Amino acid sequence: MSSPTPSLPLSRLLDLTADAVLAVKGGKSLTDVLARCPADARPGVQALSFHVMRWLGSAGEARALMAPKTPPPNVDSLLITALALLWPTDAPPYTDHTLVDQAVTAARQRTPAAAGFVNAVLRRFVREREAIVTAARIGNG
Repeated sequence: MSSPTPSLPLSRLLDLTADAVLAVKGGKSLTDVLARCPADARPGVQALSFHVMRWLGSAGEARALMAPKTPPPNVDSLLITALALLWPTDAPPYTDHTLVDQAVTAARQRTPAAAGFVNAVLRRFVREREAIVTAARIGNG
C-alpha cells in the first residue's frame, strides 16, 4: 500500500482515522463516517481507514497484550490505528519512527495526558514486534 499524499499533517489524518475506528467500533458504517470527514482529509483518512480495518482485530489483540487494562476509547482507537499501521506487511505505509512520532503528536492533541502512554506502547511494539505479532495471532486464531 502506498501512503496517501497528505494535504494535512499525518498526525491529523491519524486523529481523524482514530475517530473513524471509534465510530465503526460503536456500530457506525465506515462509509457514513467517511462521508462526514472534512473533504481535504477524506482521501487520506479513507486510505488509512481501509488499511486499519484489515488489521483491526490483530491490532486490538496486540494492544490488549501490551496494555491489558483498556485505555479510554479515544486513546484506544488511536493506539489500535497506529498498531494496525505498524503491523508487518510487505509495504508498510510509513516508517516506524514517523508513525510513532505522528501518533504521539496526535495523542498530545487528543488527550495530552496519554501521550507518554501511547509512545511507550508503540515503541514497545516496534521493539518486540515479532513476539507480539506471534502472540496476537495465537490469541486471534
